[in-house]
Amino acid sequence: MKFRNVSLVIILTLLVSITSFIAMAERRDSVTIITITDINQIPKNAVIQRLPPKPKPDSSRFVQRLLVDNSEKPANYASFNVNKSIYGSYTDYILEYVKSYHENHGEHIANIKARNKGYFSLIDNVMKRYGLPKELKSLAIIESAMNCNAISPVGAVGPWQFMAGTAKDLGLRVDNRVDERRDFYKSTNAAARYLKYLHNIFHDWFLVIASYNCGPAPVLRAINSGNGHSFWDIKPRLPKETQNHVMAFIATSSFLDKVFNVLGLGDIPKGAKVPKTELTPLRSVNVAKTENDLGVSDNNEKDKQVFSAEELDKMAILKVKGSYTINAIARILEEDPVRLKRWNPGFDAEVASALTPIHLRIPITKLEQFIILKDKIMNESKKVY
Repeated sequence: MKFRNVSLVIILTLLVSITSFIAMAERRDSVTIITITDINQIPKNAVIQRLPPKPKPDSSRFVQRLLVDNSEKPANYASFNVNKSIYGSYTDYILEYVKSYHENHGEHIANIKARNKGYFSLIDNVMKRYGLPKELKSLAIIESAMNCNAISPVGAVGPWQFMAGTAKDLGLRVDNRVDERRDFYKSTNAAARYLKYLHNIFHDWFLVIASYNCGPAPVLRAINSGNGHSFWDIKPRLPKETQNHVMAFIATSSFLDKVFNVLGLGDIPKGAKVPKTELTPLRSVNVAKTENDLGVSDNNEKDKQVFSAEELDKMAILKVKGSYTINAIARILEEDPVRLKRWNPGFDAEVASALTPIHLRIPITKLEQFIILKDKIMNESKKVY
């Protein structure tokens, strides 16, 4: 009797389980199973079959092909407006470099652009406030791929890749607790100030990009070689890395803008003739004759007679206008005032009464500091006046 009762219990339990399973199956059959990607269109009773995630782009290296999306790639390499009468033998070089760069790095640039739309807007606003070209945002791409945590092998940090000393001189805090080189807003403002200072010296954005990479001293030394004042004139005398840096800037900017607009940021090769029938922003500028508050000057015949060849090789010759004194320059740059006064006899009196920029000779190793600390030097000098 006990076994019979146990058998009945087991049979009843199995029947209940089967009935429940059938009921659940019937309820499930009444549910719509769909594949959907727009979450705003999902019915309440839908069981979603999620699509597999799209593969993420490989950001660890440049992808060796162009985007399929035609909106992200140049319209036509042949349509690049590079006039041979202006750039001569450089025309084919520019076209080939830009084409190769876009083929190898185009998708990587597009991915950076897609991920950093907010940062691009921020850079555009900062550059506009400082009166700088919007194309300079491409510098942040080739410096760090817009990565705030980027660190170079030599210790440059942040999206604009500042060394600690330069960052401090530009007013950023860098210590054991805070590193404002990683702060995108603050470092972008510091970069804009530095780029503006460099442009006040070289008056050519390609030379600015070059000096941002290797420092202003090698660029000034190349200009003083007498080959010319444009990037194209002195290109062979610059470090290979710097040459590639400027070309990468041209190629990256032309991916985002038009190559002709980008080439208009720099001066044309010495001796080139701009067609009279063509309206173009390009112009040949003799930097030594500009009357900005700060400019680069060639070594003139008078200098060659007064100073030795060794001194001239160590000397940066600038054109300045404003409230400067030798003692203030020596104090801020931590330089020997005796040497500065010997290099610049009667400077204080001459600069105080000058209506146009005059020569200032400083050690070439102090050129970058002078650029960054120019305002501080002027404030220190005004105390004397």
